[in-house]
Amino acid sequence: MSDGQTSETTTFIVLWREPLVCVISAGWGSGWGARMAVQMAEGRECHIITRLTNRVDIVAADLAGLNEGLKREAPNVRLWSLVPYQSDAPVVEALGVGAIWATPTAFVDERIYYPQLEQPKLYDAVHNARTDADKRHELAFGVNNLALITYPAFAGSEPVNVLAARYRSLSYVNWSDATGHRFLDPPDVRRLVSQSRCGLVLSAVEGANNASVEYFLCGIPLVTTPSEGGRDVMYDSRHVTVVEPAAPAVEAAVAAYQASAPDPLDIRAAVLAKARPHRERLIAWLSERAGRDLTPLADGNLWLPQFHDKLRQIWFIDAQPDGGWQARRHAI
Repeated sequence: MSDGQTSETTTFIVLWREPLVCVISAGWGSGWGARMAVQMAEGRECHIITRLTNRVDIVAADLAGLNEGLKREAPNVRLWSLVPYQSDAPVVEALGVGAIWATPTAFVDERIYYPQLEQPKLYDAVHNARTDADKRHELAFGVNNLALITYPAFAGSEPVNVLAARYRSLSYVNWSDATGHRFLDPPDVRRLVSQSRCGLVLSAVEGANNASVEYFLCGIPLVTTPSEGGRDVMYDSRHVTVVEPAAPAVEAAVAAYQASAPDPLDIRAAVLAKARPHRERLIAWLSERAGRDLTPLADGNLWLPQFHDKLRQIWFIDAQPDGGWQARRHAI
């Protein structure tokens, strides 16, 4: 569980207190998230659930390493992983990690992301994606009247202003000469998505994709490419156009939704119907740990009060002069 001694970023939430159940992200500061859980447990029974950040076979080595470290240093802790497909469970279990068949994107909070029907449609499409090359921004460079929500996630990622300059018809980007890059809070994202006629997700391989579910919950359809890793679990074919990874195909699909799009409330209802079985399975797992049925605590869409948007909160890990560390929660 060694992530180095300098400042880091991780994700961490407490899902249940007795016994302690925490959720972290696999392969993205997971060592620090695990340290936070181990410290909080103080030797008591503890369960750590990981959210897969990529296709299961890609993060398998990270999961296995984390599990081995926990077995050595914290035998009171059991490691689990959410998996988007039931077929992923044996892959995870072969690593000695427990599997819970519940995709992380079933836990995008519909109370935060919803259609703002009073908003005018200002943009033909919105693309919410990091600046990383694997997001394949080049497929959207020619889309007319596009809103871009982006951010550099890793050292060496392309700067936002450099990426934005490569788009030929941007109507909005969360960057300006005056302010530089600006992270958007969820209400700003909701407003921009509601002002768009469709959303784009263009990567070929990644884990469960939060942006696509934000689009659906806000009532807009999706233009996407064939993909691996789990984002298709939340698709309803009536609200998704899958095109070949070529710019003209993306542009044509966007134009088609500009001419005619599904009803926003139908799109939202469909993705919530996809989410409920995954939430039900996590609640059943959590009920077993808690020793009582937690279903009565959930609302009609099976959202527990203990859930948090995307089952994550971002934390900064600050190195201390004495060689220790301190966790500090991100404001957004």
